[in-house]
Amino acid sequence: MLLLLFSVMLPASAGLYTDSCGMVWTDAALPFERNNETAYTEELMASYGPIMANLTEAPDLSNMTWSDAFREACACMEERYAFTEWRGVDWDALYATYAQKIADAERSKDTAAYYRTLREFIFAIPDGHVLVLSPDDFGAKHADIGGGYGFAVARLDSGEVIVTYVASGSEAERAGIRFGDEVVSWNGRPIGEAINATPILWTPIKPSTAEGILLQKQRFLARAPVGTTTEIGIAGPTPRTVSLTATDDDYETLARTSIFLGRETNDGAAGSSAELKAMLTNETVTTRTLPGGIAYIAVYEESYDVYQPFRAAMETAIAGGAPGIVIDLRFNRGGDDNLAAAFAGWFVDRPVFYEYGTTYDPGTGEQAVLWESWSEPRPDRYEGPVALLVSPYTISSGEGLPKVFAETGAGAIVSWYGTNGAFGMESMGPVLPLGIMTAFPQGASLDELGRIQVDSNRSMIGGVAPTVRVPLDRDTLERAMAGEDVQLSYAVAWIEAQAGGEPAPTPKAAAGWVIPLAAIIGLVVWFGRR
Repeated sequence: MLLLLFSVMLPASAGLYTDSCGMVWTDAALPFERNNETAYTEELMASYGPIMANLTEAPDLSNMTWSDAFREACACMEERYAFTEWRGVDWDALYATYAQKIADAERSKDTAAYYRTLREFIFAIPDGHVLVLSPDDFGAKHADIGGGYGFAVARLDSGEVIVTYVASGSEAERAGIRFGDEVVSWNGRPIGEAINATPILWTPIKPSTAEGILLQKQRFLARAPVGTTTEIGIAGPTPRTVSLTATDDDYETLARTSIFLGRETNDGAAGSSAELKAMLTNETVTTRTLPGGIAYIAVYEESYDVYQPFRAAMETAIAGGAPGIVIDLRFNRGGDDNLAAAFAGWFVDRPVFYEYGTTYDPGTGEQAVLWESWSEPRPDRYEGPVALLVSPYTISSGEGLPKVFAETGAGAIVSWYGTNGAFGMESMGPVLPLGIMTAFPQGASLDELGRIQVDSNRSMIGGVAPTVRVPLDRDTLERAMAGEDVQLSYAVAWIEAQAGGEPAPTPKAAAGWVIPLAAIIGLVVWFGRR
């Protein structure tokens, strides 16, 4: 979505502008209820009023040398990144680590090495909002992870690492590897060490927490350059070592391990959250009725046009007497914070503070509060049990509704894993040579006491954790690999238990943004906050 910031005029409908805070939304749903996007865009622009005179465009470094552009980009990020202290980022150390690799790539005119190094640099910062965005990966991705070994693994809650998928007709199948086999070593290294050493540069949704990083390391362990041979140690009554060679499988092992999204999705072939969204659906909201009349509503992002179909789905569920609602946010790539706060108004029973939104003010060199927003209970709100489905791909404002649920106990958050842990206000950063763009958060979301919320800290703890955590064991993984949406099964069981007052069983089931981006006067691009 594009926002043009030319001049800011306070609309008469806003009415809540102050000198210290650009805008106050005491009921974040009102701009969406009135269904006038133009008026709302003016309000968003007005939120920048206190610092508008200080805003500057992100620098265009595309005509510099690769090395000079990298140096200037690091300096810009060091100046403006909202979480340097929070995440313990050492910009000098990062620059020293990667500057020589950039210089070497430039000297040899190796575009793949240049792009790979930029990804290594941004992945050294555990923040899903710190990104490089390129129209081309210059062949680097396929060179790094184009090969698969015909099987995939997962770490159970018990600590065991087991085989969860074996490709039919693969070398792994011919070698006798089967579901449930325990993997104990990888190229002579203990399996835990091997997983921890696995790079995850090519995941389309960058994880921000230790939990999310571990998940992706398990998934990418079984990816390698085509032709790479690996020795895998298998436990059992007769321990053995199997030698396998990576073949081009169109990222099949990544597709088959996307069960945390509730469906098989080849995220290995996706280069961005936008590409992944296109693989999943072309709709903003999808709905259906589950057995027993439970309403299911999936929301994929927070853009202005999402609210009306979400409202319609809620009204249908309420009018139909739905005994419960499942809100699926497992792939929600974010967007407008106020929309997430508006969603929450359908479920809370009292006004709930959502956030102070901040951004970097180049005039002062400090963070400035731009807006304050609240979730106000809807007069026709839903009062039955509600279960949210989340995943590490639930990022940015997609984490907003889970945040409110966690704070208020409005319902259950059901998942194997917590949310991404990247909740800051993402803005466009410098443009680099070869058409590569950068993005990073120049602002933070603060709670009522002014504390950073949801974003992971220097210990990589953050996001919103499940209140009903689906166990990672052989049973649940086997069911998921057979096609069952296990997380949805647990959500339905939790809803049914609320009606019956019994502990939730775990039955088997059938298979089943406009955030204004600061520091740009002119064209502002959002990536779903990201």
